[in-house]
Amino acid sequence: MKLSLLCFAAAVGLYACGRQDPAVGQPASQNRIDETRQVEKAADAGKPLSDASLTQIVRSALESDSSLDPRKIDVENRNGSIALHGSVENDEQREKAARIVGSVGGVRNVVNNLTVDSSAASGATAARKE
Repeated sequence: MKLSLLCFAAAVGLYACGRQDPAVGQPASQNRIDETRQVEKAADAGKPLSDASLTQIVRSALESDSSLDPRKIDVENRNGSIALHGSVENDEQREKAARIVGSVGGVRNVVNNLTVDSSAASGATAARKE
């Protein structure tokens, strides 16, 4: 399970870094599938991930959740120990971010230093009403 999540997160990271328009007649989803298969092959070959690669995979995993604002979350990685810094709108998002990061293959430990900033949620709501 963790390997498949790792592969998915790596594929998302690779997709974000090397994003190109799909070939004529080929849907974008097919490109993502192809990239995921490439990452799975690398993982199956037993290639270890660098800290930079793991950090990018973690960031991609956080970006894949639409309820989180990854621009407000900083990811720090030291040998698979991930520390999250920044702010989220509520406790549910804080816990969700830690769960997402903990499910990424290669992550050994998650230190959740995220703070809850409820004013960000109410400020966004007030801005929409104006």
